[in-house]
Amino acid sequence: MSSQESATGRGTLSVPLSVHEKVDICRGLFAALVVVAHAKEIAWAMHPASLAPLSPAWRGAITCGIGQGLYYVMGFFVISGYCIHLSVARQMREGQFPLGDYMAARGSRILPLYYLGLLFTVVVEWLISGARPGTWPHGINLATLTSQLAVVQNLTQTYGSYGPTWSITNEAFYYVLYGLLVFGLVGGQPDRPARVGLWLCLVTAVVTQVLYVTVARTPVVYSGGMLMGLGMLWFGGVLVAIHGERLIRLPGVKALTRLWPLLVLAAMAWLFAGLPPQGIYLIPGAAFTLMLLGFQDAPRVSPRGAVGPIRARVVETLGLMSYPMYLFHGPLLMLVGSWILRGHLSSDWRVTFVVLTAVGLVSGVVLGWLLEKPLMARRAAWLKQRKTCPAGFAPGRRPVLEGMTR
Repeated sequence: MSSQESATGRGTLSVPLSVHEKVDICRGLFAALVVVAHAKEIAWAMHPASLAPLSPAWRGAITCGIGQGLYYVMGFFVISGYCIHLSVARQMREGQFPLGDYMAARGSRILPLYYLGLLFTVVVEWLISGARPGTWPHGINLATLTSQLAVVQNLTQTYGSYGPTWSITNEAFYYVLYGLLVFGLVGGQPDRPARVGLWLCLVTAVVTQVLYVTVARTPVVYSGGMLMGLGMLWFGGVLVAIHGERLIRLPGVKALTRLWPLLVLAAMAWLFAGLPPQGIYLIPGAAFTLMLLGFQDAPRVSPRGAVGPIRARVVETLGLMSYPMYLFHGPLLMLVGSWILRGHLSSDWRVTFVVLTAVGLVSGVVLGWLLEKPLMARRAAWLKQRKTCPAGFAPGRRPVLEGMTR
């Protein structure tokens, strides 16, 4: 059998996953685990009486294990920084950075589906007002809706069941910050914008943390500090994109990257022990940075024709479902929970948990193919048209990396 036959036949199964495939798989799994965590949270809020058989230890273990999606949001931040730098690197030409193209690519990536999800949430909150599960009850007002429209909800308050989108404020801020840093520091060392961004986030986070625990214990100081503190994880992903292929070849680094699952478990233990909350942000962030660094031992992309159609479809589905599932699962689970309450369809949190989890995961797959895929196709066509426009856009630039960012 020739090498080509091996690659397209039985040998397809032995082709290792590429970095891009691993990233897409992680994106889908992270979003799914966030859905699981919120399904548990809503089910517990709906059926507090059925929790009686659970001991405090079991409740704590469930909450710190499957019931905590925050770990995986930290993974999203790391992966986002990694993917955005790959896009930036493709956009740079001869020491110049097209900031307008970059901002257009970033805005068109997250905002259309975000606003569609917000519209859906407004409708859902109206529909469930008579029988609303006791989760995310805050911020169902015009002021909070305005914050969501301006994508600054994490600095003020999230709108009802759109609560999981607090992280979109961070994403949008990091996109803009990194674009401005690259634009302002272009022509220097390739990692200089990332290093400046990392130090800026670190110093600001430390200063605001000190202010918060001493003389300025206000929500604005806390939210601003969190915004910048989590930026350290995002810029860590950028640095992996820049230096990862070199670092993974250093002695002992590959073995170190294999410790990332232990760090995730350590974060769960940290939360269970009731230690300071910073640990459940920083420890998973370190874990998923190591995970991403370990990916750099694989090829960036799989050889053309080497991946079978089933594997390609599974990986594509996981990548497509990630963002719409993350945006829509909150209001969708609350809508289904309201139906369960109105119809008295379940009195056991476990049954409700399974139903909500299934609805969240299946809807993510459906929305990925029905919404995300056509939107990304339209976006790609629009960005291509921008690059061919004669008004200030140089011909011949390569397209930005598609399908990699949440």
